[in-house]
Amino acid sequence: MLKPESNTKRLLMNTTGIWSLEVNGKERPIAVPGSWNEQYQDLCYEEGPFTYRTILYVPEELSKKHARLYFSAVNTDCEVYLNEEKVGENHIGYLPFEIDVTGKVKPGKNELKVIVKNELKVGGFPSKVPDSGTHTVGFFGSFPPANFDFFPYGGIIRPVLVEFTDHSRILDIRVDTSKSEPEKKLGRVRVKVEVSEEAMGEEMKIKLGEVEKKLKVTDRFIEEEFVLDDARFWCPEDPHLYPLRIELEKDEYILDVGIRTISWDEKRLYLNGKPIFLKGFGKHEEFPVLGQGTFYPMMVKDFNLLKWINANSFRTSHYPYSEEWLDLADRLGILVIDEAPHVGITRYHYNPETQKIAEDNVQRMIARDKNHPSVIMWSVANEPESNHPDAEGFFKALYETAKKMDNTRPVVMVSMMDTPDERTRDVALKYFDIVCVNRYYGWYIYQGRIDEGLKALEEDMEELYRRHKKPIFVTEFGADAIAGFHYDPPQMFSEEYQAELVEKTINLLMKKDYIVGTHVWAFADFKTPQNVRRPILNHKGVFTRDRQPKLVAHVLRRLWSER
Repeated sequence: MLKPESNTKRLLMNTTGIWSLEVNGKERPIAVPGSWNEQYQDLCYEEGPFTYRTILYVPEELSKKHARLYFSAVNTDCEVYLNEEKVGENHIGYLPFEIDVTGKVKPGKNELKVIVKNELKVGGFPSKVPDSGTHTVGFFGSFPPANFDFFPYGGIIRPVLVEFTDHSRILDIRVDTSKSEPEKKLGRVRVKVEVSEEAMGEEMKIKLGEVEKKLKVTDRFIEEEFVLDDARFWCPEDPHLYPLRIELEKDEYILDVGIRTISWDEKRLYLNGKPIFLKGFGKHEEFPVLGQGTFYPMMVKDFNLLKWINANSFRTSHYPYSEEWLDLADRLGILVIDEAPHVGITRYHYNPETQKIAEDNVQRMIARDKNHPSVIMWSVANEPESNHPDAEGFFKALYETAKKMDNTRPVVMVSMMDTPDERTRDVALKYFDIVCVNRYYGWYIYQGRIDEGLKALEEDMEELYRRHKKPIFVTEFGADAIAGFHYDPPQMFSEEYQAELVEKTINLLMKKDYIVGTHVWAFADFKTPQNVRRPILNHKGVFTRDRQPKLVAHVLRRLWSER
């Protein structure tokens, strides 16, 4: 799936602005993109369904073109109507979906209506806390009853676009640079293009950088390879992008390409043949007033802070972020672990129907993000109940689904299981390329006892590596710190305690040659459901929710400048 693009042969209509929202038969204004939970106090905990409406004015000449509606993301279930005709539906949040409305768009005024529901369901996406029989005991009694630790925002959270193209058009592009040879500065770029039936017989131009190839379209799938001598390889220090332009007689698409390779062995992760250590964060795509609405100034601010603190990576916990996050990561040289919208998975998900939905979600994520050089890893889930016997087949299938879509990147699952306690033995981690684990020694266990917690963490890591003989990536660790809370000696919830725990944990893990990354949880404070452990926000942020640094931010900036 190609993201809609405006160029000399494509026209893009962006519906961002004020729509109308119908609640209990009454209309009120609503900003799109954005979450209804933050825009109206009385809708903060509502799940819908609510009806969105806006008007599209389409010139007559455009109404004759091929037209597709592109929803960047809607949380979560929705039905889409154009001029009162149902044209499509979608049942997963945080991922795009498109609807072909060719011939359904009228010249002049068109009404677009979207009915949105964001219901928490046991065994669903998003997941509700089961009544019993699950590992997520910390979420019992939370309101809303989400089986995950971030607020379940609803609404049209990302832009809605209408793209008009010729009927002879480019449908998809896949770029593969995995066969490049960094040591020889030899770039091998395999380009695969899918076109519509109407493009058969036309001439196609494919230009990468300064090299152009011309060919006759005799098949809907066209493959070409470009070999570049003295290539500039994409990396955090030099995130060079080559422009790729694909042109038909009446259509074109322009894509930035980064040439780079990813590989791994039983101890290391390599970027362009050189070991890379991941320094960064898990984070969330949320902000006051916007909720999870796309907000470009926040993206720029966050990347600025990532550079300021000397981080080189982040994980899109716990769902794929807006595509613009990845565009900026490509441009600025930040590495990304791209995570599917699978958080809060329990034994209630382990059935054929839900497995099929999850496989489809993984496929959609990879289809959207496959061409981003910044994406170096696919994560199929976060903290599932993966010690349950039925988890093995479920996650083995997700691993194989991801590998079939893309075997050039490592595929991982982020586990909180597989500790030295036999009751937590993870039955699925063995299938994944890198062992990703979340560990909160000194916080949820060994509370207030950092040094004891570190001793237990070291024993945990040593046993984990002995068991799996694969690189280990500690994807979460940290402590809550309420900004402005200070205590000497350091105590839990003080900025001093958070800073000490994070610094000592990093110093310990950096000594292990099988550890390939440490991601602090979290980049910034974020809103959660109400429960006794969360004073409005999760306060594990290195930055406050409005992006001001806590003490630990300065500690990390120093640590990461030295390594």
